[in-house]
Parts: sequence; structure tokens; C-alpha cells
Amino acid sequence: MKIKYLSVFTDDIEKQIAFFIENLGFEVLGKKSFLPGQESVLIKTNNPDLFIVVHMDSDSEFRRGPVIINSQDCLNDYHNLKMAGVIFHNEPHYLPIGLCAAFSDPSGNQYLLLEERSYTTQV
Repeated sequence: MKIKYLSVFTDDIEKQIAFFIENLGFEVLGKKSFLPGQESVLIKTNNPDLFIVVHMDSDSEFRRGPVIINSQDCLNDYHNLKMAGVIFHNEPHYLPIGLCAAFSDPSGNQYLLLEERSYTTQV
């Protein structure tokens, strides 16, 4: 497992994107749907393995901006983390971006264990 995405919530997505591009030298990689009914902007950082996801501020359960941990096998990692004492908020379930399960640390910081999946079929 590794941290792959950092979520940032904003009420002015254009201003937030401009900050990352103009002030930090990052670039827009594209758009992806991480949360149901919401398209987010994916920002490429200077670390090829770490991306920032800019979400519009909403009243969703993810409002605090979870740390997104990339998993190659969400079900296996979910099971191993549960066995290690991690308490999950839900069982693995599907979001537009893939299979995921949410948990918090003792300080209330939120994490999303995510196995990215492509739901497009190629013929």
C-alpha cells in the first residue's frame, strides 16, 4: 500500500487550481470521479507517485479530505488491516473510481483505502 492521492476541498475550484499551477508549478492531469455525482480535478505534483485531488466543497462524508491510500487488493488489505485492529467505517464498496473502504486514525483523520478500477469496457 502507498499514499497516492491527497484530497483538497474548495468552494472556488478555478482559484484552487490556479494556486497549484501558478504558485507551486504543478499541472492539471485531468478529471476523475472519486465521489458519487462529483467530478474532481486531478493535479500532477513533482512526485510521480503522488497526486492532489481537488474536490468542490460539499456536505459529503469526505468533507475533511481523506488521505487516499492506493491498494492493489482492497479486500485483502481491508482484511489485514482489520486483523491489525483498524476499525473501518464501512465494508469495501464501489465508488466511481473503484473499490474502497474508509477508516479513521485515533485523532479523527480520515483515510480511504482504494483499489482503482476502470469500468470502461473495450471491445
